[in-house]
Amino acid sequence: MDWNWINTPESSNIARFAHNPHSLVLRVEFKNGGIYDYFDVPLHVFEGMERATSRGQYLAREIKGTYRYART
Repeated sequence: MDWNWINTPESSNIARFAHNPHSLVLRVEFKNGGIYDYFDVPLHVFEGMERATSRGQYLAREIKGTYRYART
């Protein structure tokens, strides 16, 4: 699967992230090397993360604890 990554050099925690609109998987790569897939994430949630001034805060507030996830 091809991912269209969004790099986040301004983030202290997130290296990059991408969303697959067909499978609704949000993939997040952290600067510590961990990669996590969050499942059933709607496009509008991904778009909110794109627009967020702090991607890490958005992830913690809107995604973690709401969507199932697995480390890849």
